[in-house]
Amino acid sequence: MRGREVPWVSDGQSGSSAGQRIRFHAQRWGPLLVTALVTYVVFPPPLGMVAPVPAAGRVADRTVIAPFPFLVRKSTDEMAREGESRALTAQPVYRFSATAYDSALVAIRGFFADLGRADAQGPDLMRLLAETRVHLGPEETLYLSDEARRHALQEVVTHFLAEALSRGVADAGVLRGEASRQVTLRRGEEERIVPRDSILTFADLMEQAEATGTIIPSAVGQRAMRRLVGAFYHPTIVPDVPLTTARREQLRASVDPVKYSVRAGEPIVRAGATITEEARGKLAGLQEELHLRGTDDLWIRGALGALLYSVIILGAFWLLMMFYRRETYGQLREMLFFGALFSLVVLMAAALTEIFPGRPELVPIPFAAILVTLLYNGRIGVFAALTLAVLLDGQWALRDDFVLFFGLVGGVAGAVGIRVVRRRRHLYLTIGVMAAAGVLASITIGLMQGWSSFAIIGSALLGVLMAPASASLAMIVMPLAESGTRITTDLTLLEISDLGRPLLRRLALEAPGTWAHSLAMANLCESACNIIEANGLLARVGCYYHDIGKLASPGFFVENQGGGPNPHDDLSPIESARIIRTHVADGVALAEAAALPPIVRAFIPEHHGTSEITYFLSKARLRGLDARVNPADFRYPGPRPQSAETAVAMLADSAEASIRVLDTPTPERVRDAIEMLVQHKLASGQLDDAPLTLRDLDRIKREFARVMSGTYHKRIGYPRGSGGLTPEFQAVEHQ
Repeated sequence: MRGREVPWVSDGQSGSSAGQRIRFHAQRWGPLLVTALVTYVVFPPPLGMVAPVPAAGRVADRTVIAPFPFLVRKSTDEMAREGESRALTAQPVYRFSATAYDSALVAIRGFFADLGRADAQGPDLMRLLAETRVHLGPEETLYLSDEARRHALQEVVTHFLAEALSRGVADAGVLRGEASRQVTLRRGEEERIVPRDSILTFADLMEQAEATGTIIPSAVGQRAMRRLVGAFYHPTIVPDVPLTTARREQLRASVDPVKYSVRAGEPIVRAGATITEEARGKLAGLQEELHLRGTDDLWIRGALGALLYSVIILGAFWLLMMFYRRETYGQLREMLFFGALFSLVVLMAAALTEIFPGRPELVPIPFAAILVTLLYNGRIGVFAALTLAVLLDGQWALRDDFVLFFGLVGGVAGAVGIRVVRRRRHLYLTIGVMAAAGVLASITIGLMQGWSSFAIIGSALLGVLMAPASASLAMIVMPLAESGTRITTDLTLLEISDLGRPLLRRLALEAPGTWAHSLAMANLCESACNIIEANGLLARVGCYYHDIGKLASPGFFVENQGGGPNPHDDLSPIESARIIRTHVADGVALAEAAALPPIVRAFIPEHHGTSEITYFLSKARLRGLDARVNPADFRYPGPRPQSAETAVAMLADSAEASIRVLDTPTPERVRDAIEMLVQHKLASGQLDDAPLTLRDLDRIKREFARVMSGTYHKRIGYPRGSGGLTPEFQAVEHQ
């Protein structure tokens, strides 16, 4: 008896040569290399581009993807233009000149002081001073010769200039020459941005002076005030040329010399798209970078890198098969199937990407996950989906399309949803699970990337459409996959379990006792296999067909005699044993003619194993034929059970028969009988090749005892003491 793990499938026994082992593994890793080459061909790395660079506005005849990250730098003219454009964004700086303010006030006060001293020396000197320094007329000079009026005018003019110039007055010509509508005005360390037109000029100053002069009752005095303001005015808002220049130079120096930063794998232009100025600039930058790096070495490194990536990703799956699915790895046709399936998914992904670029929802990873799950199990289906998702996500044309996320979500949903399919309506559940996963994936990526509601809905609809498409394609390809791998799925088992199939209908009509026994055994075997996590459906179907060989001569088997005469009474023990033993070969022939799968046909020889037909062997010995008895003539041809399901079928077949002959099948007697039966099979070595553990056998015995109840047809008992077995166990072998 073996553990649950299936032994390593080798290229021979321990004596096999190193060359044979290398050839064995090379054959199984060959499909991986083919798949990697297919991936390289349909998703070639971007190793170069055609020169010269096409002009903007033309339609690209090929897709160009950046093979490595590179920078596109700006030309000298572009740097200058952008620098000047930035410099113009800096507002010119004007500052308040305290020196000009003080100078104006000192000058006006000094003038009036000089007038006072000149007036004391005579009118001619004062007139000369007024005319030469301020260009006052005779009337204004005469007006100022009056000391009271002069002091009053001095007070008005000085106060006005102090207040007006402190607010800031600029030269009108300087402001008119300023291009910027806003300027930066500094007072000490403080600065603020103000509209250019909000700064006072000389014209504004004179308007305010005229308005202020109305407080002087004399028109001559008002004219004198205006002339004095104009004469002693100094601009107190002046341009700060050094600071303005420094700030603009700083902006010119801040221009980024990089025009575009291109990431590795970024699509520069796609086939059929119009080449924009940006795309043309990137193409030119790529061509320059390729020239600097050298294209020959790049081609070799790029090709090796792309192939190595695919080999490593696929190698993880192949290693999983080699170490954890040894029975699968040992079958070359199954490894060829994985290579063909992965290559098909890659080809389909390439075609869909070409037709619908940027649509990761359409990558057919869920189809592969469904197919692998149906053929094997959900764990391998999920790992196959993960392998394909990582493989495709690493290809240059798909790096920015979230293939890993969509492929993994869809693949896991397909593998999880399809594992419960036993009826047609269950397929709707699978499609629903996949559709829900697709919608969830679209919402997740949409929220992360800031998609619009319309884009999220469109992506979700594609995910919903891919669910029935993937399931339908998997159902279409499934017969081919089963034929290529010779794996029988649960769907096929469900088909051949139809009780209306010709072989089963014949069994029910021509051998009703055998058919009743098969049904009872199927229920018992399925229940026990489910307990130990074996394939209960396979066990049920195998039990349906395990005794079809009895159709060749149903009357020679006691369950079909109905209490009538037993034809074995007129035959020798060796002839009877031959007829009993031949029903195995007859069953295999009928199963092959009906095209039953190998795993179902295995139930026919393995449920008997190499057990002895002890009833007739004992009968021959009782007749004193020991010298002429050959034990091989009274032994089933085998082989012994090779799977958990056929081993359980052997135990169930014997248990079902043995319990029938119990006079009073109380629970205690049933348990004792089952215990004795299992020990007998263990002792005879019939379970040595079966992947059952002692824990499995304990669980099987408990389940048998729980299920087996009811009425069983009577079996022939042995004479007590013959063969060393009790009557109920002697009856087991006469089936």
